[in-house]
Amino acid sequence: MHLDIYKEFPLRYRIPESDQILELSPSVLNVFRTHRQVDSYPEAGGLLFAEFCLPTIVIKEATEPNKKDKRGKSSFIPCRSIQRKLISQRFKLGLHFVGEWHTHPEHNPSPSRIDLNSMHDSFVKSKHELDAFVMIIVGSPKPDLCLWISLHNRNGYIKLERLKM
Repeated sequence: MHLDIYKEFPLRYRIPESDQILELSPSVLNVFRTHRQVDSYPEAGGLLFAEFCLPTIVIKEATEPNKKDKRGKSSFIPCRSIQRKLISQRFKLGLHFVGEWHTHPEHNPSPSRIDLNSMHDSFVKSKHELDAFVMIIVGSPKPDLCLWISLHNRNGYIKLERLKM
């Protein structure tokens, strides 16, 4: 998919075994496009915040990397104290923390074992009432934006498929 086509339109993904849809707002897609890992750029990442307009869950914000994050060519370690503050601040504004995003230096991104373990731990150790957390991995190709999107809970994960427009 060529991202410029979607500057004005959200991307939508069906959540299996439910009538729910996960929607990525254009502003979120813009953050992903801005931080794609091309050339020798280090990995980037951040948090995902959503509004629940059931049956649609709208991801309204993807936070930008912070200068206190540790970033390498194949690693991203966020500053958790800053993330906790962001979660609290956004909740007061009516946005709910629903997961995390990060980049990979590959055309068709897929999660590493570290990614899978991290999302499992986040889901299990966090205080929340969600059925799953969202993980988005942003690939590196130009001009296309390739995304891995999955839902994670204590039992594993499900990869989401994009709905056609």
